[in-house]
Amino acid sequence: MQFILLTYDIETCFRKPFDYISNTPFMSFMLIIDKCLSVAVSYFLVYTGAKTLLTMKEISLVCLSILVICWSNVTGFNLTEYHLAIEELALDERFAEEYAKWSLELFSQPDYFYGPPSNPFPCTTEGMRSSEIPTSVHALRPGDIQCVAALGDSLTAGMGAHAITPVGVLLENRGVSWSIGGDHTYEKVVTLPNILRLYNPKLKGFSTKTSISFLNGQNAKNNGLNAAKSGARSYHMVEQADLLLGRLKNEKLCDWNNDWKLITFFIGGNDLCDFCKDLTKHDPANFVGWVRDTLDRLYNANLPRTLVNLVLVLDIRAVKELKNGNFICGLLHKFLCPCAAYPTEEQEKLLDAWIPQYQQGLVDLVNTGRYDGRDDFTVVIQPFLTQTQPPREADKIDFSYFAPDCFHFSGKGHSVAGLSIWNNMLEPVGTKKSSWHKGETFECPTQDHPFIYTSKNSV
Repeated sequence: MQFILLTYDIETCFRKPFDYISNTPFMSFMLIIDKCLSVAVSYFLVYTGAKTLLTMKEISLVCLSILVICWSNVTGFNLTEYHLAIEELALDERFAEEYAKWSLELFSQPDYFYGPPSNPFPCTTEGMRSSEIPTSVHALRPGDIQCVAALGDSLTAGMGAHAITPVGVLLENRGVSWSIGGDHTYEKVVTLPNILRLYNPKLKGFSTKTSISFLNGQNAKNNGLNAAKSGARSYHMVEQADLLLGRLKNEKLCDWNNDWKLITFFIGGNDLCDFCKDLTKHDPANFVGWVRDTLDRLYNANLPRTLVNLVLVLDIRAVKELKNGNFICGLLHKFLCPCAAYPTEEQEKLLDAWIPQYQQGLVDLVNTGRYDGRDDFTVVIQPFLTQTQPPREADKIDFSYFAPDCFHFSGKGHSVAGLSIWNNMLEPVGTKKSSWHKGETFECPTQDHPFIYTSKNSV
């Protein structure tokens, strides 16, 4: 096990490290610091045993100190409260020690970074690409999709998915993101693009490699058509839609007129995490309105040949249990999701009412038929996260599905979500699963119904 970890970090750190990161010098420096120091952790894990915790603690302090120095000498950052919180903890010895224990516990599990080894793909790919490019979105097969894109927040940006040191929590591992990541292949990483590439090896638009959340990670050169931004709320989504439309028009990643495009749109977690700070701004009606405006922007841009996966917001109330995992979880959740992790009794009641309103509001929006006026565009609700609860092992939360901040998905968590969004796409509207779980099996298109399900072909 230990040698597997060592191999992973050596590969990432020393095998052309600049191929994995942006050409921004500071960004490259920080990523190499994180990955190369992680090699030291794994090395000591193999050869020194009891010294490992001390080594990890010292590495954590070094990384955090470097982060503070760099932040204090570089201007123009758009720092969120979370980034500032990590900076504040830089010299907190207890934080470094507890983080060291927690990280070692997580990444000692063999499937933490990429999920369990993939079984042979169980679905046939024959006949799952149309002989002629379809003109109707309701006759779209998996192999017909030529471009993937995404709108969303840090869960779509892959924040912290491969984090080991505290610096790693601020990195966006976009290449393993469940809905848009294209690092490696299906055999190593189960993401929606890696599944779709089994049907169409020429798929375009997916993200690769890594960006840094506070260094304009949204515009990193390897993002493809992933317009997601860590920390984004629903009221940022129109701006993301404009960014995506600009990339589609100007960067020539896809053929605007002829390529079939799949856009996965997932937002709302940060709105609910901060709802108690501004009840008017985060009101369910406003949330639905901003999502509507975003979909309108895509639809009214006359973006042709497009299917939008509108993923409903997850049940954020699970954060209250996640924060109790340990000292690190409880501390970071004060900054990541305060309104759900530490609600007052009144706020908890409001959250109970608002979560289903956030979810049902989007269902009602799509059911109006607002986006069904053209045969080459539709929006499909994908509800697999609405009733999902944290996976459990021996009656305790299995934190291996989460990054060390106990909030974002680990690589393992992304792999499960990647499978689940695929399964939702292959389930008829009205009978789609509303949760994902460990051991979930693949849904497959069939010869009788080879199409991705929409409201019109589900009847």
